[in-house]
Amino acid sequence: MIDLRSDTFTRPTKEMRRAMADAEVGDDVWGEDPTVRELEEETAALLGKESALYVTSGHMANQLGLWVSSRSGEEVWAHENHHLIGDEQGAAVVLSRVLPRLYSGDPFPPAELLERWIAGLGNVHRADPALLWLENTFSGRVVPLDEQRRVTDFAHAHGLKAHLDGARLWNAAVHLGVEPAGVAEGFDTVSVCFSKGLGAPVGSAVAGDADTIRRARRGRKLLGGGMRQAGVIAAGALYALRHHRARLAEDHARATRLAARVDALPGLNAVARTNMVLVTTPEGEADRYLEAFAAQGVRALGGGDRIRMVMSLEITDGDVEEAATALARAVEGLRPIAGQSGDASVHLADHTGGPNPEGVAHHIA
Repeated sequence: MIDLRSDTFTRPTKEMRRAMADAEVGDDVWGEDPTVRELEEETAALLGKESALYVTSGHMANQLGLWVSSRSGEEVWAHENHHLIGDEQGAAVVLSRVLPRLYSGDPFPPAELLERWIAGLGNVHRADPALLWLENTFSGRVVPLDEQRRVTDFAHAHGLKAHLDGARLWNAAVHLGVEPAGVAEGFDTVSVCFSKGLGAPVGSAVAGDADTIRRARRGRKLLGGGMRQAGVIAAGALYALRHHRARLAEDHARATRLAARVDALPGLNAVARTNMVLVTTPEGEADRYLEAFAAQGVRALGGGDRIRMVMSLEITDGDVEEAATALARAVEGLRPIAGQSGDASVHLADHTGGPNPEGVAHHIA
């Protein structure tokens, strides 16, 4: 079975397991685990930040980024499809008790929307805005750095903080040909994941200035996230950080090849965005296609008329070729939908105003 559901399904390599087995450890709650400290220092340096905190999950990293930058009753401005909104069980409202103010469309708010939302700042009848939230990549889509700078500049000009959910920031940096710090620039806090594209078994980090991360460390303990001899798992993340970033370009190339093969199949349209293949099926037929794909040995995720396939550390060139062949067999074996004539597929557009594939099982990890 070729598993393309997510890049979180990768298992640690032999070299990574060896690093974990040999890790020097201590009590991280007391700040005495040398491997965790090394991971945090290296992550902060790569992101151009003063400090970083190792946490168990991207969910926790995001929630800490929110918690340190807002107070109960304040607003966080985010996209309706951000992981913070749809995939963290409402933790923003439960834990930080903030009010989400949501936009749709492009994965960055337009200037006119920001100007409209900031109007009346300080009005006693409305919640005060505290934080602007962005995500890069966004369902594999790389947000342009000039758009990020525009948003962070606006936030700081009006007294707001800015957070970047950079779960796949490493992919964005490789795609853009810049250092990770270039993607993280301008944000007060940044979360990154080690267990997605990099293939580590556990963990994420949140980075920012030293005082912010000191408070985030207290927040981690408050959430029950204090770890003891965590160097055993941090070593896997540190190995991945050092050895698996550059190879993300291979995942992107494989996604491009697979997307071209899938896009040529009748009834389907596909685009590649970094390490993801985003597919549009005839309306309401995604589940039918997913079942057919699985029967031919390829697992993917989706629903409605959207399917997502993700390249990862364990997917090889041979797997891409085998998957493409299997998907072709699956499509050939599907009977035409009753009443369907011609090309009933919905074309994905990669420009503003076109059909938006960001709805593809967005952020099922």
